Amino acid sequence: MDDFLGCTVLGEFFATDDEQIAPLDPLPCPITVAWSEKDMIVPVGSYGTNAQRRLPQATFKILPDVAHDPMMDDPTLVARTILDVTGAV
Repeated sequence: MDDFLGCTVLGEFFATDDEQIAPLDPLPCPITVAWSEKDMIVPVGSYGTNAQRRLPQATFKILPDVAHDPMMDDPTLVARTILDVTGAV
């Protein structure tokens, strides 16, 4: 938590106005954002559009029926998502 709160770009990351981090376009590598459908701390409904603007070529996946800590809610779903994205077996 200390690292999260001490992050020097935290304000820009969560900003919804013009004081934002510039979009990564093009992306430096393939990026997939797996977002928890029921996240109440960083809800996709509030931050999803902004995230898509900053990562315009990224793939966004909504993880159904999980909250802010999806690994605790459905570890199989998270593992399956990682394996699907990476092509691992």
